[in-house]
Amino acid sequence: MKSKVIAAVGISGLLMAGGVLSASASTSGYDLFKTAVKKTQTINSFSAHIKGSLTDNDKVVYQVDSINTENLNNDSSNSSTSVSKNGTTTKVDFYSQDNKEIVKSSNDVNYYVKQEKADKHEVKDEKEKEGLSPAMQKDVEAIFDALTKNYQDSITTKDISKGHTQIELDLSKNQIPTVGQAVVSFFLKNIDQKTKHEEKQRFGSLSFADLKPQLPQLKNNISVSRVVLQGDIDKDQYLVGQKAEIFVSGDDLNGKHHDLVLHLSNQFDNLNNANVSNINLTGKKVVKVQEKYHGHEED
Repeated sequence: MKSKVIAAVGISGLLMAGGVLSASASTSGYDLFKTAVKKTQTINSFSAHIKGSLTDNDKVVYQVDSINTENLNNDSSNSSTSVSKNGTTTKVDFYSQDNKEIVKSSNDVNYYVKQEKADKHEVKDEKEKEGLSPAMQKDVEAIFDALTKNYQDSITTKDISKGHTQIELDLSKNQIPTVGQAVVSFFLKNIDQKTKHEEKQRFGSLSFADLKPQLPQLKNNISVSRVVLQGDIDKDQYLVGQKAEIFVSGDDLNGKHHDLVLHLSNQFDNLNNANVSNINLTGKKVVKVQEKYHGHEED
């Protein structure tokens, strides 16, 4: 369940990796952040509004806006996502219900339905139940604490409206760990290899790979110049809002310089009280998608 919450809201994964690994603060701020992250991972249902954009040399090259609702108890969810890329906007609705995945794109009249195999669903349920043991959680926290030792005065906390607390980490180039610089550099240098090997799942004319941002492949002088992370913790110590800005520069294979800025934000609502709306396929044009079949069968 914990991993699914992180995956469902997207930016949470970034803040868990970037925030917890780099973030730290005075003891009170750091402890508040860790408590909020752990508590938020225990929720059973939620809605999330996720937004993101990527600029390249001050030009917006990618935007995503997604409204999501998730119920972890019955493994149901829906989302409405808008992606703008290369001058084209695509809207996609996703549903997960009754062990089925349903996809509807604005570019297609069909509803694509993929039935999950029973044994696959059982395995997934078992993995969701496993999680980290208390001993493993303690070890992971100890590693995070050790890695954040040099940044324990970096987070600022501020009381805002309705009992909420804002936490912020703003790291300049010289403050970003060497390992963080190295990871970003490796990722950007090998984007083309990653793209070649990623699974390209298709639903009619829609490919999930087409919805991802297209980053320039940087080759030289790659540098993370600034990272800004923000969290909004409510009065019940849930992490209900998150923002991130990441500034990266470098030269591509042709020597062209790129200044990239990634903006991400997420807002949590209806914690443990979200209702997932199912889609009624009666009267709609349905296409069945086979997991290991290149093509489709139509109802």
